[in-house]
Amino acid sequence: MKNFTILSVLILGVIASQYFFDLIRPKYSEVPPILLPVQAVKLSDLGLHSAVSGFIWVQAIQNIFTPGTKHQLLLPDYLNLVVDLDPRFSYPYAFGTLVLPDLNFVDEAIKIGERGLREADSDWRIPYYLATTYHIFKHDRINAIKYFDIASRMTDAPDSVKRVAINYGTAPDIRQQTKQIWFSIFETSNDELVRERAKLYILHYEYMEILEKAAGIYKQKFGSYPENLDKLITARILKEIPKDPFGFEYTIDSRGRVNIRIE
Repeated sequence: MKNFTILSVLILGVIASQYFFDLIRPKYSEVPPILLPVQAVKLSDLGLHSAVSGFIWVQAIQNIFTPGTKHQLLLPDYLNLVVDLDPRFSYPYAFGTLVLPDLNFVDEAIKIGERGLREADSDWRIPYYLATTYHIFKHDRINAIKYFDIASRMTDAPDSVKRVAINYGTAPDIRQQTKQIWFSIFETSNDELVRERAKLYILHYEYMEILEKAAGIYKQKFGSYPENLDKLITARILKEIPKDPFGFEYTIDSRGRVNIRIE
């Protein structure tokens, strides 16, 4: 009880300090926060590693996607600090495995996911998100199959996740397969950040499908696919080209296949 009271006072002090710092700092901070080494935190948390881990996790999620800041650059460090303090805390492993690749931390995502499988409490999301990362960012079907198989055999995995995992590789189109994966993540996650990310990916692939269907109509009318997507507007097949949720520019090839322009 004494330890809990002292910890509560420490946490309240941190919250108060953060509140007054937020009042006086510029609206958008260009300097990311400095994280203490895990040993320093352990020496000062009175042995309540799990409670402090949870508190740091909440702070990380609140700050990490603040517009105009560089907190995102420290997400791998936040995650490692959280799981170093409480290695069995499963969700940070899963979250990091899914979100880090979008921030160009693909190898870090795989590393934390594999560590989660070794050390965290059982959680189907860790192997499922790890398989997703291998599928999308590494184009590694062998490891994707490996981790989808692990996820499909976990008792806590939802039926929709098991179906996608078991049937991985059977979809005729890799894009459709990827859309199914993101749809299953959207359906099964209670995390709004994860659901929003999944929704954006679903829209990304749906827009590409819409454009390809429109290109097919164009070919029926004119005998060939459009040279560029703007011709879908001039031909009055579409009123406008949908804007990609990630800001990519859509292109079309001579076979009517829509892709994104990569500079």
